[in-house]
Amino acid sequence: MRTQYVSTIPLDGPRLAKDLEQSSTFRYSEAYSNYLIGGPWKSAVLWSAGGDSGDGLLTNYAYDQEFAFTEYGKQLPYLQELITTVADLSRLNFVRLAVFSKSVIVPHRDFLELGEIPDDARSAHRLHIPLVTNDECFFSEDNTVYRMRTGEVWYFDAAQVHSVASFSSEPRIHLIFDFVERPGAGPLVTLDDRREEGGGIPADRTVRRAPLPNADRTNLLRLADVLTMDNFGEIFSIVVKTHFRYDGGEQFAWDTMTAIARGSKDPAVLEHTLELRQYFTLERSE
Repeated sequence: MRTQYVSTIPLDGPRLAKDLEQSSTFRYSEAYSNYLIGGPWKSAVLWSAGGDSGDGLLTNYAYDQEFAFTEYGKQLPYLQELITTVADLSRLNFVRLAVFSKSVIVPHRDFLELGEIPDDARSAHRLHIPLVTNDECFFSEDNTVYRMRTGEVWYFDAAQVHSVASFSSEPRIHLIFDFVERPGAGPLVTLDDRREEGGGIPADRTVRRAPLPNADRTNLLRLADVLTMDNFGEIFSIVVKTHFRYDGGEQFAWDTMTAIARGSKDPAVLEHTLELRQYFTLERSE
């Protein structure tokens, strides 16, 4: 299902604040933080197979068990209500409360590591609801950069190459739903006022970026002179951040980082870059 805006939910501020205060006592998992350059991407599992909070890695759950709220989910009455109002629970695999700030996520595709899970149990569709966000938080899909606003419901095509950035130290908090591909009686989102499928990313959510100046592109390529395995993350972060501020063209981040790596005096850098690109965008196992 392609990325698209679905609906907007009027959030109850006081009830949400109470749940988020309670969630601050949870032990968050930092699973998938290897996708980040900067601070961690932390999550608490609210709904899962067997109601198990687990370690946050989607491959580490017993998919043959009944799906239910976890002990964390049971402590958040408002978010429980929100989840049961929005989602078709019969096809809901996971709900995570995800916290992220002052960091970038490298361009990648999700679900690649779930190939060993049977088709009728494997997560195949994703939904996002921002609970707390700001204008310095961005998503990108291919070469489109956009924002999700507080209370909005989005289908998110995690199988496409995508990236995320937060240029703010204020936490960005999302509910993330994963659904299985299984015949159902209706849509995955059970809200009455949802948009029809195919609406895509609205123009007013899209961030219009100026073309990357040739001089800036040249300067990025000159980073090859200093690129080593020791500073790989810092330089890749510069490239990914540039993608969110300027339009450098399709596959800009990976193509640019690969070009910089080819010019590095450290022979390990190019091999490392190509291995990462394969892992994040083509195939991987966890």
